[in-house]
Amino acid sequence: MNELAEQFSTEPSADGEAEVPAPVAVEASEEEADYIRQLRERGLPRTVVEGGVRGRAVGFGSGDAAGTIYKNYYGTPLVDPVDGRVPEEDLDRLRELYVAPNTHTALVDHLAKHGVAVLRGAPGSGRYTTALLAAQEAMDTAVVVLDAQAGVRRLVREDGGLQPGRGHVIESDGTEWANGLRSQMLIRLREATYRRSPLVIVVDDQVPVGDLTGHVVEHEAADRTRFQVLDRHLTVLLANRPLDCRKLLEHERLREDLRGRRSMAEVAGLAGRLARRVRDGDDIDQIVQGLGAGLRDKAVKLLAGSQKAGPDGVRRQEVSLWSRAFLLACVVLDGTTLSRVSRESHRLAELLHGVRSPSSVPEMPLFEESVQDWLDHSDVEFTDRTGEPVGARHPECLVRVSQRGLGEAVMEVLWHDHSGARGPLLEWLDSLVVRGEEDIRVSAAQTVGLLATFDWAYVHEELLVRWASDRGEHADRRRFAAAWALERAVADPLLASRVQRLLWRWSRRREFRTCAQAAYGTRIGAKFPAEALSSLERIAGAGTKSVWAPVREIYAAGSRVQVLERLAEWSASSHHWLRDDAAKCLQGLSRFRGERAVTALLREPHARDHLLLLGRRVLLSSNGPHRQCGWDAMRLWVERAGDEPGLDELVAGFLADLPEPGAEGDALRERLLFYLRLWSHQLSDGETAVRVRSLMKERWSM
Repeated sequence: MNELAEQFSTEPSADGEAEVPAPVAVEASEEEADYIRQLRERGLPRTVVEGGVRGRAVGFGSGDAAGTIYKNYYGTPLVDPVDGRVPEEDLDRLRELYVAPNTHTALVDHLAKHGVAVLRGAPGSGRYTTALLAAQEAMDTAVVVLDAQAGVRRLVREDGGLQPGRGHVIESDGTEWANGLRSQMLIRLREATYRRSPLVIVVDDQVPVGDLTGHVVEHEAADRTRFQVLDRHLTVLLANRPLDCRKLLEHERLREDLRGRRSMAEVAGLAGRLARRVRDGDDIDQIVQGLGAGLRDKAVKLLAGSQKAGPDGVRRQEVSLWSRAFLLACVVLDGTTLSRVSRESHRLAELLHGVRSPSSVPEMPLFEESVQDWLDHSDVEFTDRTGEPVGARHPECLVRVSQRGLGEAVMEVLWHDHSGARGPLLEWLDSLVVRGEEDIRVSAAQTVGLLATFDWAYVHEELLVRWASDRGEHADRRRFAAAWALERAVADPLLASRVQRLLWRWSRRREFRTCAQAAYGTRIGAKFPAEALSSLERIAGAGTKSVWAPVREIYAAGSRVQVLERLAEWSASSHHWLRDDAAKCLQGLSRFRGERAVTALLREPHARDHLLLLGRRVLLSSNGPHRQCGWDAMRLWVERAGDEPGLDELVAGFLADLPEPGAEGDALRERLLFYLRLWSHQLSDGETAVRVRSLMKERWSM
């Protein structure tokens, strides 16, 4: 038996590829990844733009997506397009909340005349909702959302996906074909859509018009539309409380706050939060005072410094770099110890002042101020690790910004009103990423992502590119920091498409691939699984390093069937490194338990088919290490079958279906019987392996 086990586990590779040493890659252990995930889950809610919906962390990070009624209804498979009809109840809900911009009538008229239109506008401006409802009105029928990844070229074919008698919408954000739209293609699409199946192609406002003149309808949401959207949402959400609704809408502070909202998605999110707090019985004035405009006023005062009377009795503004640096350190390092915040605030003050010895500078007196002076202008509180209030002398005193959203407001005021501090602030954040512990690095990276939402071009050019392509001593830390910053930035609906395009380019450039891979292991990959898996396939095929870690997180975030389908394709690839990752991922995913367990998918026919293909190809691989990954995965399944009622029958049925007719199938049957007999001696619960073996043989005899 031992000789047979050795033969099966150490067979040489027929194609010789196993002899090629894999590139050395430093991957975080699962324990480290779990710890980082917890840090990011704790940190992201503090730096998320309002309008986001908080979710649990995935991968090396987590985050919040703008999840409002303005959402996508389509799947994103890669090979066979999946076009989905928008449910009528969703359209009814959209129509109830919809405030039609001037674009709406122009778009409906354009569809009536030409059948196809390119709706060009900024993400988050309500363009997608406008496209859906205009397509429905133009045809007065159902609406189908076309698979964006499949593109528009297929639509010119007779069976390309257009359904006669229905309106169609396809959104191009993050796709390769958007910049390649040409007038000739649209003219051909006119022939397919005219009077039968109108089509709206939604594109980003960054897509060049080029020769598309005459086909493009420009979508712009006027400032007054934001208040109309808020009015409509609150009227619907608070239909049973009209007086509270009217009091909210007439509050001047709310109007001020609304001017800072850049997208309709943010306005919709704001309306939802306001309505929840009203229903909870909160006071209207308190609700509004906690919004962005009130927080910004507070941030302006905190950063403005204190006023002191001079010898002549005149009060003058006196700004202390120490107290301002302490405030910024509290914001970035929210939740860390007072000693660490104080120490880092000194370093930041040095950078802000431009000298390395602040004690020698009269304007920065070390002994004329105390920590208490700084606290008077920082609006923070002290707690222990359980959240209980403590004094500043407590050995584990943690500093926390007292009001939710204030930290973001402070950073926004600093960035826009004190531009001279930008460079020193980024230099300080870079130093935190290089030499800080995990929690410090996470906080610094998330802050950079927040700053990118204020000024994408500046942060991208000054820091993100340098971090992502770094090859120095701290390259790994900087690359992961860039990925975490992008994860934070993608929560802004106006930046989502830019981040998508950036990572698509980075996945094709050797010096940026590692960073792109890390970024796809965050909520970016969870939000755009099809695009992420395509880019990871490109990275894995290049043989630079395994993409197991990001694939694991995309799977864990919910795209399980998609991941298994792609792994099944990889297992049949002509590229050794893709087959290598398929085998490693099968083994790694088999370690999941609970609702994410691979064995839970054995009840789903579609997922089970992908698992059969993947398992069969890995177990029959000519590469010994790949086969061993497969057998290790099957052992985990059998071991788990003893802990979950009914799983033994599912596993036995799966194993029985693995061998196909022919010599290879016969050999696989022998190996299955051998390993089950071996596991019956090795596993602590050997009876499970015996039972699975018996059930499997029973299936074969039928």
